[in-house]
Amino acid sequence: MSKSPFGSLTIPSWLPGQDLLNPQYKYASAGPALFEFDKLSLWAFVAMTAFNPIFWNTVARNEYRNKTINKIVGSPLVGTYFLALTIFSISAFRDHLFLNALKNQPSLIELDQPLVKLVAIILFASGQTFVITSMWALGVTGTYLGDYFGILMSHRVTSFPFNVLSDPMYVGSALTHLGTALWYQSPTGILLAGWIWLVYSVALKYEGPFTDKIYSAKAAKSPSTTKKSNTSDGETYASATATSSSIPATPSRRSGRIASRKSLAGTSDIDSSDAETKSSTTTGRKSRSSALTQELHNAAGSDAKGTPARSTRSRSKPRVVDDSD
Repeated sequence: MSKSPFGSLTIPSWLPGQDLLNPQYKYASAGPALFEFDKLSLWAFVAMTAFNPIFWNTVARNEYRNKTINKIVGSPLVGTYFLALTIFSISAFRDHLFLNALKNQPSLIELDQPLVKLVAIILFASGQTFVITSMWALGVTGTYLGDYFGILMSHRVTSFPFNVLSDPMYVGSALTHLGTALWYQSPTGILLAGWIWLVYSVALKYEGPFTDKIYSAKAAKSPSTTKKSNTSDGETYASATATSSSIPATPSRRSGRIASRKSLAGTSDIDSSDAETKSSTTTGRKSRSSALTQELHNAAGSDAKGTPARSTRSRSKPRVVDDSD
């Protein structure tokens, strides 16, 4: 059992984080002696910090393009949870390496002040608040690259902590490590916290644009822009639009006037009645014209008996002139 600096509270040595509550200090004088760069634990943490974002970005981009994990597990949701567990595990291992690096590095006696302890607690608590609330707001799929698996968020999260910081999870992680470095009174730890922020800053330059590309591609595939792509090879966008909007398509030019009339027949009673009216009007005009021609011919002295009377469908009967007198 090891004693905690918070009074008589004892913490089992096997519990995670007990080293953080019971730090061991190895003081050294100011100068180069504060930095022992020959320690393997130091470079193990440096390498692991760089490896983590390279790993999850490489895996996530491959998943977006090739769906490798999805093909293995058969579900994008299961694949996201699998990647989430992997990222959480390697991040926890990185934090373990960070504590080992701090314990193997000298501490600065001037940092052994109550104010420094208070600042360390505030930074650590603030960082963890940003990390935990980010995960709560985004959910598992939003936190652990679910959008690379095709699980996209329906709207942009603007609640806390995203109304305070644009990248609260990365900022929170850097603040947590900085607070831990101050708690251990480690100048090397402060440098390592800066290394974490530098790595995350570089990672953001690649993650941000690619994530924007995913959502832009999703927006470009909205129904209003995919009508043309959903039509068959021989079907044009105009005909697909006419069919989908319940407007009858225009008859083919090769069908001629008769086919056009047949295609329009029966569409409405008004169209049918109009066609009948136009037909009867045309016939009536022809009948009246024939009767007038007959009258002029008779008036000119032609023999009415030799000219047979014409039968028409006109409502008016043709006039017959008797020249017997």
